[in-house]
Amino acid sequence: MERIKLTANFREKTGKKETKKIKREGSIPAICYGKDINIPIILTHSTLKILRSIHFSESTIIDMEIVDSAKCLNEAKGAKEKKVFAVLIKDLQVHPLSEEITHIDFMKVSLDAAIIVKVPLSLKGEAKGVKEGGVLEQILWELEIEGLPLDVPQNLEVDICHLEVGHSLHVGDIKIADNLKIITSSKEPFVTVTAKLEEVEETGEALAQEPESKEPEVIKEKKDKKGEKEER
Repeated sequence: MERIKLTANFREKTGKKETKKIKREGSIPAICYGKDINIPIILTHSTLKILRSIHFSESTIIDMEIVDSAKCLNEAKGAKEKKVFAVLIKDLQVHPLSEEITHIDFMKVSLDAAIIVKVPLSLKGEAKGVKEGGVLEQILWELEIEGLPLDVPQNLEVDICHLEVGHSLHVGDIKIADNLKIITSSKEPFVTVTAKLEEVEETGEALAQEPESKEPEVIKEKKDKKGEKEER
């Protein structure tokens, strides 16, 4: 499991006015919460720059150092001014136009307690069906995984080289470590290869053009006239 280090400052003031001021300065407001903490923080421009430069997901463990966190935790004088918490990014808000990060929720976790997080799912290789002209469709892009924070992978990669046209792979086909559990239903398909639309249409047209088979004509035998007279 990849771990990164970030530094944040304790945010003493809250509210819309303070939030606007923070953003004007190039920083953003955030929150670090958990079972025993709820600390409003500020992420500076330099911290955001680090965050943007790395590939992270919901399962990425962050060692968050919060400056002046003792003020919020009401700790006795002489307590450390900086505290480090193991956290995950639980929610990230982005501006719809600029796509800039506007707020982040960090959740404190215990490294000894199992968590359930969403892990990105990526495909490896070129499917056999695609080489034969099929179309690949990825249905699921992430899976819910349960495990200890340091055991949960950054992402799951699945080899699809053997996948043929008309076939699918399901969540139950994915193999992971024994100390992890996939919460997503094992019956869910996550990737499939289908025939090209043109091929399907051509097959349909060919079937439509085939002449309809005529039913065999039933020929009734004519009764012998003599037989008819005898019956009368």
